[in-house]
Amino acid sequence: MSPTTCSSNYPTAGQYFLGVSDGSNVAGGQDSAVLSGDGNEACDTYTGIGTGQGNIIGAGSSPGYNANSFIGGGGSNVITSPYTFLGAGYGNEATNREAFVGAGTYGAAEGLGSFVGAGGDAYYYDAGEAAFPGDGDIAAGTDSFVGAGDLNQITPGGSGSFIGGGDFTYASTGATKPGNQISGFDSFIGAGDQNVVSALEAFVGSGGGNVIGSAGSYASIIGGNRNSVSAEYASIIGGYGNTASGSYAIVAGGDSDTAAGTVSFAAGYHADAAHNGSFVWSDYHSGSATVKDSAINQFIVRASGGTYVYSNETATAGVVLTPGSGTWANSSDRNAKTDVVPLDDASILAKVAALPIAGWSYKSERGVRHVGPMAQDFYAAFGTGIDDRHITSIDEDGVALVAIKGLDAKLASKDGEIDKLERENRQVESRLVAVEARNAALGRRLDALASRLPE
Repeated sequence: MSPTTCSSNYPTAGQYFLGVSDGSNVAGGQDSAVLSGDGNEACDTYTGIGTGQGNIIGAGSSPGYNANSFIGGGGSNVITSPYTFLGAGYGNEATNREAFVGAGTYGAAEGLGSFVGAGGDAYYYDAGEAAFPGDGDIAAGTDSFVGAGDLNQITPGGSGSFIGGGDFTYASTGATKPGNQISGFDSFIGAGDQNVVSALEAFVGSGGGNVIGSAGSYASIIGGNRNSVSAEYASIIGGYGNTASGSYAIVAGGDSDTAAGTVSFAAGYHADAAHNGSFVWSDYHSGSATVKDSAINQFIVRASGGTYVYSNETATAGVVLTPGSGTWANSSDRNAKTDVVPLDDASILAKVAALPIAGWSYKSERGVRHVGPMAQDFYAAFGTGIDDRHITSIDEDGVALVAIKGLDAKLASKDGEIDKLERENRQVESRLVAVEARNAALGRRLDALASRLPE
């Protein structure tokens, strides 16, 4: 903003002060002062310039319009508003009430009550010549804050927003990529470069190239690089190239993950939670395909090194899905067990024989059939498990094994009885053969006696 300058000192003697008698300094406002320097102008009531060159506190549209403002030093700094402070630096501007610029180059505190601490524009040196591809730090939103760095900017829509620091990045032909930018109110960027927040009450902690789009109100990116959020209340904790495009979605971190479903969760490497309420974890495996859900409210985990779920502090109880396996292995170490007692195989077999077994479907699992006992009947028969509404696979398998042992013992007993009967039958058969042989011999003798009798 071009200030209205003052051509002469305040005409009434004693109501202005020039510390050094230099004709190029002007104290043109009532009770204004310029202590030293060259070409400085304090043109409004109760304004002051400490030193420097070419610094201007402009004259307002009426006396007192830019009153009570101060420039400490530096060069070509400008104030065009009341109750403002500009410490030092070069080419800085404070253009709204109660604004503050600490130091740096080409900074601009344009919003009411805004703050620019330090920093500046982007210099690119080529063959000794300097190029200025953009403005310096800008705090244009009301009560906005830019702490330090270069080319960090808060637009007028960023009232109440905060950029702590950060910097631009060089391109091969100059500083073409700016620092951090906020255009939504009450938003925050801590540090880093090329982070952009366009939504209200959104948060980027640090990193580079992170973006929260205009639809990402109340969203957050904690850190990382090239992450993007485009839905309200969504979050990315960190990592690289992750996207959260579903409301309330979370990417915990990793590389190239996507949480597109509402209240979805993705983490790891190439995890894609595309449906509402889904959880997708993908392990890191070079060249592996994306792991993706296929329906709402799914829980999907790829862990090619195995999955271990422990239920106690010492990790001695739980289940394991070993690498490449399709079934869970239950913890069954003898050293992890207590109160071990033998069982009556025959009694268990009798209970299994009496146990009702039915075909059924879960009410919530339509079209899928199962075979097995009811938990109430199983608990009443064997008293195992946590209650009468659940059956653990290890108990069901154990009962089946004991019943098989009982059946094996019963079959062995039957086999013994059969062997005994077969031996007895063979003995009877031997006796019958002997009797038949005696009968045959007796018949032959009778035939011989009959042949001797007279006719």
